[in-house]
Amino acid sequence: MRMYELEPLISNLHKKDRNSWEQARMIAYVIAQCNSTKKLKPTDIMQFTWDEESSTNDTSISNEDIKRLREKAKQYTTHN
Repeated sequence: MRMYELEPLISNLHKKDRNSWEQARMIAYVIAQCNSTKKLKPTDIMQFTWDEESSTNDTSISNEDIKRLREKAKQYTTHN
């Protein structure tokens, strides 16, 4: 294996156990929510660094995007 092949592997190594941590958080969340009178969120139980990443992404769609996508869909349906 070459050095340039190792860089992506090493930089994403922390993502390997992400699913297991999410499962642990959900189990803890369900147990805590069953025993609580307050409304909880999974992030109230455990916070991870990838939670911050997902909250900073803007997923809103503008009117220009809607118009552009409608035109693209119209072109797709007329050509196929």
